[in-house]
Amino acid sequence: MSHVFLEMTMTLDGFTAAPGVSMEHPLGLDGERVHEWRRAPDDVDRDAAERMFESTGAFVIGRRTFDVREGPWGDEPVFAGRPCFVVTSREHEPFERGGSRFEFVTGGVAEAVARASEAARAAAVCIMGGADVARQAFAAGLVDEARLHHVPVLLGGGTRLFPDAAGHRVELEPLEVEQGTLATHLRYRVLRDG
Repeated sequence: MSHVFLEMTMTLDGFTAAPGVSMEHPLGLDGERVHEWRRAPDDVDRDAAERMFESTGAFVIGRRTFDVREGPWGDEPVFAGRPCFVVTSREHEPFERGGSRFEFVTGGVAEAVARASEAARAAAVCIMGGADVARQAFAAGLVDEARLHHVPVLLGGGTRLFPDAAGHRVELEPLEVEQGTLATHLRYRVLRDG
């Protein structure tokens, strides 16, 4: 199995999106603030954003992320030509856009990660979209590393990455902390029992 890492941006109070996520507002009402760091002229912020692609061979995202972002992404090469596996309960035919092949996986996050791992060959798999998919991947013990980008804002509501009832304990080992102009970039190794 490939190295699997989670790549998520969150506010200081733990939200990955603002309230009101919709087709018109893919990150919620005024939720673009959460991802402003990705366009910062700062070298630290820019390097953190680009690092996601260095070792990634395939991506895993949730259906909601796909649905609300597909329109804004259009034909842009958002995933840099790498395959993308969408965790969903609704069947959908695979298709290509922006140089990437999108496959829809109805067998759950473990199947999506396994298929992404196979497609990535020796490269890593990045889970990057949807707090729900991230939580499922953690609960299934699929995540080897967490890359969290904290932005200095308190949204006060929206979609939490880790709600109060996370289900079980996960131990993390700090690997790296970098301070950019618009975000703090954290890397953690997920510790396994035994």
